[in-house]
Amino acid sequence: MVKRNPNFSKLASSYLFVEIRNRKEAFMAANPDAKLIALGIGDTTEPLPAVIVEAVKAKADAMGTREGYQGYPEPYGEDDIRKHIAKEIYKDAVSFDEIFVSDGSKPDLARFQFLSAAGSKIAVQDPVYPAYVDQSVIGGKTGENKEGRYENIVYMDCNPANNFFPDLSILDSSVDYIFFCSPANPSGAVATKDQLAALIAKAKEIGAFIVFDGA
Repeated sequence: MVKRNPNFSKLASSYLFVEIRNRKEAFMAANPDAKLIALGIGDTTEPLPAVIVEAVKAKADAMGTREGYQGYPEPYGEDDIRKHIAKEIYKDAVSFDEIFVSDGSKPDLARFQFLSAAGSKIAVQDPVYPAYVDQSVIGGKTGENKEGRYENIVYMDCNPANNFFPDLSILDSSVDYIFFCSPANPSGAVATKDQLAALIAKAKEIGAFIVFDGA
């Protein structure tokens, strides 16, 4: 008999962004004239630039020709794209062979679970992008959910009292990965250069790996 991954049963029954939507709808129903800035899912609001649309069309048309057809992509992304990213975005501060073009953040978060040993501990901002926590739960890195927080996860409170930047002193050598998002999701808070420098210094001090989300 096929056995189900028991860690799925640990997942919270409500997804963060669904909860935000439900609360927003309830608030607007009670306050129909309110002007609300919704900090839910960061969906796109503007159409694609024409240059991107035309490039996609050209690539699709090329795939329909013998000369322009390409099979599976390169394992790390096409070299010309990686070189362009290195030059235009990172100003050659990194080599193109240090750049990996992936299929998205959620698959990458899952892959981190393959790299880390059983029992590895993560630290996350709170509130937090749910995928950081959920992938750790599914990967068997956490205990049970007790009052909204999972065992074996360090939750770094981010709220108005600390200007949405956590108290890094709560992190110790038991932490293996620090998931940090700036601009933060869902609060939108942006860490300063000095704050990010302090985060890096703390990670070096305790020997932790930073997974930085700059989206």
